[in-house]
Amino acid sequence: MTSDPLSEENLLTLRDASQLLAAEAGEVILLTGSVGSGKSLWLKRLAGLIDLPKNTSATIAGKKPGRAAGETLMLFDRQPALWLGQRVAEELCFGLKKAPSSESLTTILADWRLGRLSPTSDLSTLNRLQAVRLHLAAMALAAPKLALLDSPTDSLPEADAITLRDDISAWAEASKTTVVVACNRWQDWQSVATQHWQVTTADDLPQRGEQA
Repeated sequence: MTSDPLSEENLLTLRDASQLLAAEAGEVILLTGSVGSGKSLWLKRLAGLIDLPKNTSATIAGKKPGRAAGETLMLFDRQPALWLGQRVAEELCFGLKKAPSSESLTTILADWRLGRLSPTSDLSTLNRLQAVRLHLAAMALAAPKLALLDSPTDSLPEADAITLRDDISAWAEASKTTVVVACNRWQDWQSVATQHWQVTTADDLPQRGEQA
């Protein structure tokens, strides 16, 4: 974080009358709170899917949530996964203005440890870990400025969760994508998070927690 939380380099800001939260490109923000506290709700607000509470505002790259088309992508916690196509390539390319080359698809799959998959692979054959990784690969191709991840590791074995966490952290740093992760297994993310925001109630701004 810079000393000036309102600098133009800041990608994400959240504020109310008493507090300002700000995150810069490439940061990993850990969003925690008790079950049912509103973690997923706050992700949906940042994605522009649900209105913010009164007296609360947010900006993403200087724009209000929901008005920054292509700036923000969200990974929902769904099992089984909800697919937009039937084949891996269809999922990776959905919504892109220009279809990537076959070499680019092969490279992004390898980058997300999906090298054994082909762009023509049937999506119905993927397990949970592969499904999460494929969603993240599609995010990486779309190159959003903000990625909102809802419980990406909570249902995974610890070894898989840690490897996935490290891959997400490396992607955030390399691509300068700001990542907000909501999770119940917060310990998985403690070592890579640059900030910790704690949700106490659904209608109050998250509170800045101790350094994650």
